[in-house]
Amino acid sequence: MESFKKLVKSSSVEVEKGYIVDNYFDESVDIGYSVVQTHLNGKHPVMLNKLSNRTYFLIDGHATFLIDGKTVELKKNEMLVIEKKTKYSFER
Repeated sequence: MESFKKLVKSSSVEVEKGYIVDNYFDESVDIGYSVVQTHLNGKHPVMLNKLSNRTYFLIDGHATFLIDGKTVELKKNEMLVIEKKTKYSFER
């Protein structure tokens, strides 16, 4: 197996106004990522991404994530990868 994998966007879904999730999957090797594009405002309820890892890159400000009971602070220009099948929520 190669030490890298190029993934192509397989779908893009606007979950709610201003909350867009781009999905990148390669089922042949069980690799998948969801990249979230949104303005984080307020509190988001608990979610569980069953199909892929989810990546958040914070362009500005800060956010607080609750992941499996642990608090994780994210600041400007930091990235957070949440593994699939992990319950989490966030607020900003």
